[in-house]
Amino acid sequence: MIVTPRLHWFRDALTVGAALCLGVTSASAAIPNAEKIADAVAETNRLSGRSAPMLLEVTLRIGDAEPVATGVLASHPTGLARLELRSRRGFVERHLLQGNSYTASRDGKRLKSPHPFLPPTFFLQAESGAAFRAALASYGVASGEVVLGRVADRDCYVFGGRLPRGTEGEERMLPSVWVDMETYQIVQIDRPGGVRYRFGPTTVFEGIQAPSWIEVVSPDQPSAWLDVVRVAPANAPAAAFGMDWLTAPANP
Repeated sequence: MIVTPRLHWFRDALTVGAALCLGVTSASAAIPNAEKIADAVAETNRLSGRSAPMLLEVTLRIGDAEPVATGVLASHPTGLARLELRSRRGFVERHLLQGNSYTASRDGKRLKSPHPFLPPTFFLQAESGAAFRAALASYGVASGEVVLGRVADRDCYVFGGRLPRGTEGEERMLPSVWVDMETYQIVQIDRPGGVRYRFGPTTVFEGIQAPSWIEVVSPDQPSAWLDVVRVAPANAPAAAFGMDWLTAPANP
């Protein structure tokens, strides 16, 4: 085959074009430094008005049923959260989260295997990249490892990495925090033991942007939803998140 100068030009143009396309694809798939992403998440938290202690008034639904309880969730940016639920059946259940340590009680008695209704909302409050990375470490998340992932129609940065699916296609979870690539809002958190928290779209409550709902997905249990009714700043010092709160008498 005789290659004319015109064919040489056409072939070279195709080669250059392909190289440029590959370059664009590689650039779009590049992942920023983990520290830069953490800084952007912290800035989003500050601009959303969530960097101080806050209270969330919630209702609890399980499966497709009507609400079974009302509650108050207090969250502190240092890695603490607590949730008091008042069941329609008359009992009071309390859940306490200190980093990745999860404990709960019902009517003052400790529960051995509680349903993990309380999400680590303190990730939504870290006001600096260093504080966010510290929260990741306290929760068992590899803070320096970031990969790409997808939650519904949202492209995400995934702190902590991801595991390949099992031999039968089942998902295997690592402790991880999923961050929307465009808004830098946290959309999903996976904790050890296969528990997953999904955060709904943000709504403005008294000047504070917070998720309108939080879904709790736990192995061998029906999904639960915390529907957020109200959010407000809280006078909640770190001392209010102690273990003694679990067994203290509930206010009527």
